Amino acid sequence: MGARGEMTRTLWRCRPITILAVATICVFAGELSNRAAGQTSNPQSPQTDPPKTDPKTDPPKTDPPKTDPKTDPKTDPPKTSFKSDRSPRNKNANDDFQSLFGDAGDVAVTSIALGHSVASKVLLECGDRVDVDAREFLEAWNTKAIPVDPKKPVRPSSKAVSLSSKSKDQLSKLVQSSATLQLARIINSAAESEQVAVAKEFLAHPRFARALALVVEPASEDLSKVLRVARLLIAERGQFIDRFPELSVAVAVVFDAPIVMQINENMAQGCGPILTFDYFVKNERKMLFGFKDIAPELLIYLVNIAASREEMEWSLQRYAGNSAVGELYDKVEYDFDHLEKGRPKKVTHAGWSLQNILRYGGVCADQAYFATTVGKSIGVPCVYTTATDGVLSHAWIGYVGKSGGRPMWTEVGRFGGYQSVEGFIRDPQTNNLISNTQMPMLLTYGLEPLSDRLSASALRIAAGRLLRPVAESKPESKPESKPESKPESKPESKSAPTPSAETIEQVLSLIHIAVEACLTDVRSWEVVALAAKSGAMTTEQKQKWSADILILCGDSYPEFAWRTISPMINTIDDVEKRQEALDGALEIFNSRGDLAGQILLQQASLYKSQGNFVGAGRCYEMILSNYSNDGPFAIVALQEASKILALANGANANVELHQRAFRMMEVPIEIAPRFARQSNWYRSGVMLSEALRIVGRSNDAVLHEQRMADVMK
Repeated sequence: MGARGEMTRTLWRCRPITILAVATICVFAGELSNRAAGQTSNPQSPQTDPPKTDPKTDPPKTDPPKTDPKTDPKTDPPKTSFKSDRSPRNKNANDDFQSLFGDAGDVAVTSIALGHSVASKVLLECGDRVDVDAREFLEAWNTKAIPVDPKKPVRPSSKAVSLSSKSKDQLSKLVQSSATLQLARIINSAAESEQVAVAKEFLAHPRFARALALVVEPASEDLSKVLRVARLLIAERGQFIDRFPELSVAVAVVFDAPIVMQINENMAQGCGPILTFDYFVKNERKMLFGFKDIAPELLIYLVNIAASREEMEWSLQRYAGNSAVGELYDKVEYDFDHLEKGRPKKVTHAGWSLQNILRYGGVCADQAYFATTVGKSIGVPCVYTTATDGVLSHAWIGYVGKSGGRPMWTEVGRFGGYQSVEGFIRDPQTNNLISNTQMPMLLTYGLEPLSDRLSASALRIAAGRLLRPVAESKPESKPESKPESKPESKPESKSAPTPSAETIEQVLSLIHIAVEACLTDVRSWEVVALAAKSGAMTTEQKQKWSADILILCGDSYPEFAWRTISPMINTIDDVEKRQEALDGALEIFNSRGDLAGQILLQQASLYKSQGNFVGAGRCYEMILSNYSNDGPFAIVALQEASKILALANGANANVELHQRAFRMMEVPIEIAPRFARQSNWYRSGVMLSEALRIVGRSNDAVLHEQRMADVMK
């Protein structure tokens, strides 16, 4: 049966996904509800691009430590309340490290701590061990009474199928060896002269070490910067990091760069890793959900607060225990004089702060910043979300709310047309822009049992290593990078060989099992996309996995589903099959204008590569006719359609095209000209004026421009 037939046969699987998310969260609902006591650094503003921070202007307290840190007596709490733990590893720590990392892991890290081996050598050995453990696990898994059929869609369940005793033992070994590999990568990021001390510190704090090892993303973040913050926490708050390993890890991976948010003309900054960590530890009992049993991958959206310690304390004192964080968005009065007349914002004139935003109001960016920042301060993971439709950019809040006493992902401020437009948030760990629809998945993942998360992480790490083998050695020299910037992407190797068919089968088998353990582990699904980009997946494999993702995630997480299958579709060599895959995706996402527009642009590009400009033109016409107000991509379609007409010397037809498109664009009303110029209507109007002048109709162009000016008065 083909992929499309398989999709039809298994459509019943879509519905349990939603049930799965609720059921998984319910396991922890009682505990989380009992914790209730009675928002992230997304620097992208809806009206301005995120700025790069300036090391000359960033306050020192927000910088990650570069040397052995000293506490600031003016800002840090007294030493009597937080004693440093610098003692060597004791017997309990030794036993814990062995149980978490295994005998081989303990030997590997101890050899570094004793100076018997350098981290680069241990790293090579750890990589080889992961490869062996992964293959042995697959052998044990495939000898079960009921073997996994990789041609069948993964089961819509957050629970892995039952393991045999042998495969369970092998999976435990893989978890240990994967954690050791990641920890060795972290240690190897330190200067060689520091590696002995680093290894000793991790041996003394095994729970923190494992949690950090399984969360870091070596391909997307600078491990040396993460390590500096981790060592700061060990040195200054050592007795607390094993009590709160998840919180400690979240702080370590977030504060490898200063927390800075640009909210239009205003800027907010965080107060640094130690003050932020102290705030949450001190106020643990007042936090709405607590944070002891929540995954670090979710807690990063709690600790990345761009506010001063005083503002955080003010928020907690005023709003502690408020589970309706979304209502705070509407507590901020909208400054219509700024939107409609372009006047300076009252809050900016008065002095921008949380207190003044509440007092003087602001625009959507200020509303979203206020709600997310207060939400984080009272213990609620929140995200500052932005999007652009065909008229204007907008910002709203997403957060962990409650429904019937159960945690669920909630959004407030996502009005009108923005309901059908993809929103974006900035990942606090990697600083990459990601789709806001990943957050419901992350919430479910963040509340999964630790054992399931460990299994999924280990399987993903092993699959990633098989897919992208790297020379696990320390580079001779590391380029100096600015402390305020996080890399968008840092590939592990300059060029990796194409994996063999056998290797790609092993990779897909590992990921198949990983998503059975944790269906909502986004990073596991991303490995499949990487496998497609490697060029090693067959067309049948791409079609099968694309169908699985659409079936299992298409309804609940449409943006994520499209972003995951898009690279798979783009690498299908057979043009007809690629068009069929795009047709199938368009059929599923046709009610989502923003996604349908992206799919049609891909189809048009494929037609153009074949010299079929008529087919490409039809795609552009579909966008302009059906989705002209769903996003800026409509302007791209108009520009590309205009180029096709120019090639055919169709200057007059080009005018008709622009006139037709301009009539379809939504007219921005009751907003200041500076904002109206962002709209598709204004941009297409400018293009129409240019088209009129090309054919010698300058008077018509002037008249058209005057009408536009009258609208924007």
